[in-house]
Amino acid sequence: MKRWTRIIALLVLAALLAGLAGCGQQEGESFTFSAAVVGKPGSFDPALAATEGEEIAALHLYENLMRLQEGENGTEAVGALAESYERTDNPDGTETYVFHLRRSAKWSDGKTVRAAEIVYAWQHLADESTGSPNAALLDMVAGYEEARRGDPDALQVYARSNDTLEVVLQRRCPYFLRVVCTAAATVPRRPDLPNRIGTVTNGPYAWGGYEDGVLTLTAAEYYDGAMGSGPDVITVHYCDTAQEAAELFSAGTADFVCGVTDEAVAEQGNWVRQPCPETTVLIVNQMTQQLDNEALRQALSLAIDRTELAALAGEALHSAAEGLVPAGVAASAGGAFRTEEGIHIDNSDHEGSCRTARTLLEQSGVTELTDVTLCCADDAVSQAVAEAVCRGWQDHLGLTVQPRSMTQQELTEALTGGAFQMAVITCTADRNDAESFLQRWQSGHSENYGQFHSTAFDMLLRVAAASSSAEARDACLSDAERLLVEQGNAVPLYCTNRVYCLRSGLTGLVSDGLGAFRFDAVGRKPG
Repeated sequence: MKRWTRIIALLVLAALLAGLAGCGQQEGESFTFSAAVVGKPGSFDPALAATEGEEIAALHLYENLMRLQEGENGTEAVGALAESYERTDNPDGTETYVFHLRRSAKWSDGKTVRAAEIVYAWQHLADESTGSPNAALLDMVAGYEEARRGDPDALQVYARSNDTLEVVLQRRCPYFLRVVCTAAATVPRRPDLPNRIGTVTNGPYAWGGYEDGVLTLTAAEYYDGAMGSGPDVITVHYCDTAQEAAELFSAGTADFVCGVTDEAVAEQGNWVRQPCPETTVLIVNQMTQQLDNEALRQALSLAIDRTELAALAGEALHSAAEGLVPAGVAASAGGAFRTEEGIHIDNSDHEGSCRTARTLLEQSGVTELTDVTLCCADDAVSQAVAEAVCRGWQDHLGLTVQPRSMTQQELTEALTGGAFQMAVITCTADRNDAESFLQRWQSGHSENYGQFHSTAFDMLLRVAAASSSAEARDACLSDAERLLVEQGNAVPLYCTNRVYCLRSGLTGLVSDGLGAFRFDAVGRKPG
């Protein structure tokens, strides 16, 4: 009898342990994950990836030299296709990277991944005839400009052997590994399979088909790298609207949703807000004589209620700007640039800011503005924001500025032709780095619409580009941002947030900070 009692007790204990383990993911257990994103893909070609959904597909189908993972100081780049690398500072200010590829890395048709396929991919990306919106990701590589003009061999990316890749950078670039070598656009490319993009891949997931707006990805049997320890199957639902994506999540069809509406956020209440690399900015045309007064420009900036503007734009998806560089953009030395460096616009005491603004206005000697307009796009949000800004200047400073809405084409023509006095524009970046938000104000830059010119600003960006110290680079970029904003030449208004939600009980989501997410490490939380 005692023997049977012991057996029953052991069976009960085993059942209890199995039940506890069932709260997490079982070893060998099949796990399917589903995501909902907004926007149908125009292409599954990594070089042409321009939307969140297109980049998500590329990051799972292909493996790049490096991959992002969460570390102690935020997201960091670690080896993926490259099992190791060396970096050399050259006497002429250039950098050389040598990557050693994992010799066991395979394509889905069984062929070995070769360094020459990365060379080809980067030459293809830089080639102007490719028409890639991501080509500028390689602008730090020596020979980039010549490659853009039609000489692909000028790009200094070399296959020294089948598994050794050498890259020469024309300037020091602390974000090269973290941004360029992890991007969807720079993954290897097979020159012998120009029409098999997406279907012959080297990443943790293989092509499972695309039908009725749903992409199916299956765990790749050929893959032996560090990625891909998560779901056996990933389905990505490409939705026409944010409402459709939110409904899929609410119905339990999707485990992850990104790009939702303010209304959906209010209903659910458990969303994560992630800063986007996007800031809405008021720019001043430096050729406008009435605005050629620093104290006046400072007063105009201080009188703006940025919290009100963020609410007008949609308070769940926008936040009052604290600087030109939005929160979430990485600093060279680690962490976030917004918390480690730069100015801090205080949006907590608008009345106090208005009092300071009135003092500065008095110091400026300006009592009125004649026929000054604030240009904006003719969408509802842009018009509401411009009207609120002008109304605030009237109420708090007694200055009359008229909002003027234009079609996007008219606004673009006014900006490029310098035919405006002030304008509201949106600044974005193609990489997770503060320099991307500042360089458009350099003298001679094609997007320096306000014709801003400052020898000190230009010098700070040049020193930052040449600096071998991450801390010194961050300090120069910080000083450049402060100079630009504190003089009122660029007036940050509000920043855009990306709102997403991962179903409760799941963990392991990785983001590049620009809107692309990886699900290959997603799993059920233990316990």
